[in-house]
Amino acid sequence: MGKRVVAAIAVPAVLALGYVGADIADVVPGFLTTEPEPLIAAPFLTASPAPSSSSDDAVLTGVGDDAPVPSAGILQSYAQELRDDSRTGTSTNVSVVDLLTGEQLVDLDADDPQVPASTTKVLTAVAATTTLGEDYRLSTDVAWDADTRTLTLIAGGDILLAEGYGHAGDLSEYTAEEIAETGGPSVANGYAGLADLADAVVDALGTDLGKVTVAVDTSDFPGPAYPQAWPDYALQYGYAGRVTGLAIDEGRLTDYEYAQRSDDPVGDTVDTLASLLSERGVNVTDVLEDPDASSASLTNVVASVESAPLSDIVTYLLRDSDNTVAEQVGRVLALETGRRATPTGAAAAVTEALENLGVDTTGLELYDGAGFSDRNQITPNQLVSALRLAALADEGDTGVFDWLAVMGVEGTVAARAGTDEVIGRGYAKTGSLTGVTALTGIIETADGRWLVFATLLDGMPQGQTYPRAAIDEFVAALAGCGCEG
Repeated sequence: MGKRVVAAIAVPAVLALGYVGADIADVVPGFLTTEPEPLIAAPFLTASPAPSSSSDDAVLTGVGDDAPVPSAGILQSYAQELRDDSRTGTSTNVSVVDLLTGEQLVDLDADDPQVPASTTKVLTAVAATTTLGEDYRLSTDVAWDADTRTLTLIAGGDILLAEGYGHAGDLSEYTAEEIAETGGPSVANGYAGLADLADAVVDALGTDLGKVTVAVDTSDFPGPAYPQAWPDYALQYGYAGRVTGLAIDEGRLTDYEYAQRSDDPVGDTVDTLASLLSERGVNVTDVLEDPDASSASLTNVVASVESAPLSDIVTYLLRDSDNTVAEQVGRVLALETGRRATPTGAAAAVTEALENLGVDTTGLELYDGAGFSDRNQITPNQLVSALRLAALADEGDTGVFDWLAVMGVEGTVAARAGTDEVIGRGYAKTGSLTGVTALTGIIETADGRWLVFATLLDGMPQGQTYPRAAIDEFVAALAGCGCEG
């Protein structure tokens, strides 16, 4: 396993302006807000998502196994200062361990479970990738039943389909203006497209099919489309969409990251495919949007498109803190491990995967895969253990460093701990709900030692700005530590 060295990562000024605009409008908390921070904070949002660094920006080169381990006593004192800080409180629990050895360097009630908010996504991502593999892809299929003249679109879990042609990983056509408007391109979003699928159907069957019915099957994804554990405002304000087995851009009605969502993403998807087939000369005479309406056989699959690799999907859900995709990934894991693709099935699948990895799941309670539920209970040690074991899995050849956003540079940590000590040496995942502030990730000390950390703060007063600043100072202290034991 090697150390990830980041060089020459530039964040366009337009993205900074995008965050300022959101800040002024009080969409996200910050120093330019014109009103007090809202009682219901925008969950998991600390900055407008910045474009992810490319593979040319960061490489793994070594982990500093000869670097000195910092003093546990000094790091414990840093954590105690965080808890004693007036911006946090006594509910502040912290874990810091050495990445290579697993030695516990900070234990501030690290085995006490708390509401984790969006750091829950770390467990979902680690569980899915270590179980299914980073190269796992979601397949969206079309079956042809010649007896009933029915083409059936079969949901495979990809809710990031493009309305037209997918980009298949080629993002070179994105302009600076599009990056400014959308927060940057994603390899995962729009990788596969319905136009590609329509072309594949025509290539397989031709267009001389007579009168054709287009139907849809989502039986592998029974729902609920909107988890009961999620608050209504998340859908209202575009922080999450309906979790179905099939959707175009998660059902967003515009290109904005937090756009309003479709009431029927499955129906929209099958309607779009039907239109694309008609444009190609297929005589589509009926469209059955109800997944239970078709009695056609699904055995003869004639066309398929595949999503981006799972590694790109988890990078997207972690860096942009995408709630809908996180929940879907958990449900896909449930399906692939022989369970129903429901919140309950996902929770069981994630828990089992973590146990198989070696994580102690005592006290772990999961009600969703994204962290919107305030009933979730995760300990700092469980977050740290999941990250560490994933980083060391498969002899260290892992993407954990690539999945997490670079602090001070990209994703939801673009405005976090952006100091010289941290940038390029800190990788993290945020979490925030009303009264809850969390951060977990991996940091390199001044001596070149890699540490895994988790901070869970519960019972915070109104607002995120102050507790986040306190956590950032703690992380900067870890990064600046030349404090040998």
